[in-house]
Amino acid sequence: MVDIVRRPAPLEATAPLETSQAATKGGRDLGLDFIKGVLILLVVFGHSIQWIVHAGTEDYWADGLFRAIYLFHMPAFIAVSGYLAASRIDAATSLRQFLFRRTLPLLLAMAVWAGVLAWPNLARAYVGLETHVLSDVWRDFLGSFWFLWTVVVGSAGAFAATRFGAYERAALLLIAAALLLAPLPDFPRSVIRYTAAFYLIAFLAGRAGVTIRSIPPRIAVAAGAAAAVGWLFWRQDTYIYNNGFAYWRPGVASQLALMLPVSVAATLAFLRAAVALHDRIAHSAAAWTMVSLGGMTLEIYLTQTVAFRATSLLPEFAAGYLDAATATAAIVAGTTALVALSRRLPGGGLLWGRLPALPFRARND
Repeated sequence: MVDIVRRPAPLEATAPLETSQAATKGGRDLGLDFIKGVLILLVVFGHSIQWIVHAGTEDYWADGLFRAIYLFHMPAFIAVSGYLAASRIDAATSLRQFLFRRTLPLLLAMAVWAGVLAWPNLARAYVGLETHVLSDVWRDFLGSFWFLWTVVVGSAGAFAATRFGAYERAALLLIAAALLLAPLPDFPRSVIRYTAAFYLIAFLAGRAGVTIRSIPPRIAVAAGAAAAVGWLFWRQDTYIYNNGFAYWRPGVASQLALMLPVSVAATLAFLRAAVALHDRIAHSAAAWTMVSLGGMTLEIYLTQTVAFRATSLLPEFAAGYLDAATATAAIVAGTTALVALSRRLPGGGLLWGRLPALPFRARND
C-alpha cells in the first residue's frame, strides 16, 4: 500500500515484471497501481459496511460480503507494499536513507492525523491539555493507523535482512516466523505482526524475481476455489482481529489452521485475477481511474480513518450496501479534492508526511 520514495529501479529489477509497453509508465508496472486502487476501494467499502450498514452492532462479523473482503484485502495490500519495496531496499540502502526516506514520513503522517482524529474530543483540551494529548492523540498514533505501523515494522525487518548478504532469504523467513510466533495477542500488535509477515514474504518474492504474472492460472483458480470453501467456514473467531494469532490458547489453533491458508489462497487468487483484469482493460477509463487511486492510497487511508471516526457523531439511521457504496465514493472524491487543495497551500504536504525542510521526499507507493 505504502512505499515512500520512488527511485529508478535497475534494469535487472524491472525486467522480471513481464509487462508490456502499454502496461508500464517510466518502467513502473501500472498493474500494481491498479491492484492498489482496487484494494483501497475495498478498504473503504469494508469499513463502510462495518460503520454504516451495521452501525451500532457487531453483525458485520457474519456479513458475507464483509467476510469475503476481509479474507484477503489487508494481506494483499501489505504484500504489494512488500513487493514494491524489494527494488528499493537492498544492501546498498544506508540506515540514514531508510530512516529519513521510508520511516520518518510515515511517522510524521501518523502524528499529524492522530491530532486530526482527536478533534471530536477537543473539549478536553480546555480541561487538561496534557491529559488530552496523552490519552487521545497518543492512543490514535499507536493504534488507529496500524496498517502504516505494519509497513514500518515490515520494512525494518526487510532492511535488517538485507544486511545478511547471502543469507538474506533465510533472514527474511526467520524474521517473518518470529513475528508470527511472538506472544503479542493484543490489538494492534497482533494484526501488525501477522500482516508484516506477508510484507516480508512478498519482499522475498520480489527479490527473487517472482512476479504476479508468473503465477500459473490453474494455481490461481485452485487458490480461488480453496478460498471460496474457506469462506463457508469462516467465523467471527477466524478473523485475526479476534484470535490475535494466539496459537497457545485453546481453540485458537483450529481457527489459525483455517485463517492462514485461506488468506494466502485468497490473496494469491485476487492478485492474479486483478493483474489479468488490468491487462485486459488497461486502456479503459476504469483502469486509469484505479491506477490513479493506486497513487493516492496513503492519502485515502488517512482520510477514511477520520471519516469513519466521525460516524460516531451521527444519529443512528438505517442504511444498506448502496449507502455504503455512496459513502465510499464520497470519501474517495473528498480525498482527491483535499489532495488537490493541499498542493496549493503552503505546508499542505505536511498532511501527508511531507516536509521539504527534511532530507527526504515522501511519496506513497
